[in-house]
Amino acid sequence: MKSKTTDETRQQLIIKLKRQSRNPGGRIWRNLHDDLQSARRIRVTVNVGDLQRHYTRGRVMVVPGKVLGDGIIEDKLSVAAVAFSAQARAKIEGKGGQCLTIEEFMEKNPTGKNALIIS
Repeated sequence: MKSKTTDETRQQLIIKLKRQSRNPGGRIWRNLHDDLQSARRIRVTVNVGDLQRHYTRGRVMVVPGKVLGDGIIEDKLSVAAVAFSAQARAKIEGKGGQCLTIEEFMEKNPTGKNALIIS
């Protein structure tokens, strides 16, 4: 049984992802919904160096957790995540990349095309 989150904004995001997953091409939103509903002790944190390693041109990397600033970025990354550390945001935007919330990415790309979940 999955535990419920007490963070109100996270709970609202989980509800929006579930609604979006009912639309055609909504599998990615369902997977994000399931990842975000996991227990606090297994929540995802990803360093920008890991994002660089998984980088593919033209794809948006989606992190169902927080992006941290450890590592080196060489490319212009587009990343959607629940949260960014200040150092991670500075590194990504410093190379001309984009830092989006998952909600912003869902509005821009309702089908989730060209998205890659990093968890």
